[in-house]
Order: sequence, then C-alpha cells, then structure tokens
Amino acid sequence: MPESRPLKTTIEVLSALGGIHPVAALTEADWKNVEMWKRAEKFPARYFLVMWFELVRRGYSAPPSLWNQNLSRNKEALLAILARKLLQGQAA
Repeated sequence: MPESRPLKTTIEVLSALGGIHPVAALTEADWKNVEMWKRAEKFPARYFLVMWFELVRRGYSAPPSLWNQNLSRNKEALLAILARKLLQGQAA
C-alpha cells in the first residue's frame, strides 16, 4: 500500500474528507458544528475513529492528537494497519 499523505490541521482534514457537508454526513453532526471545527485546533474526540478510518481509506493520515487522542506511535501504527486490513476485506 502506498505511503499516506500526512495532514496536520483541522482545515486540511476537513478538506481531505470533502468539506463541511460530507463530514457532517460522515459524523452525523450538525453542519454548523462541523463548520466551527475549521477554526478549532482539535476535533471532538468522539469522532476520531469514523473520521480517521475515512482518512486512511482515502490515503491520508493525521495525528490522533487532532482529536485529543493520546496514542503511542506503536498504537497509532497498529490502528493504521488494522484500518488497511479492514479496507482490504471490504474490497474482496
């Protein structure tokens, strides 16, 4: 699998996921709340898995700290491997 493209800010993540309305649909959050995330330094922690998995699916990566997640590098790498394996299973 090719190397993922790293993202560093909430704005980059929102853009990679298609913008305000697609992220609102993905997270089932109100689009007005999602729009406010552009100005925030971090996303609400409860959206970490759904957004992070979608980023991996699209070939991106972002530090879990953007969602106030404190994962070691090993756990972050393991989570990326797991996401890729799940995606491979969906493609089969």
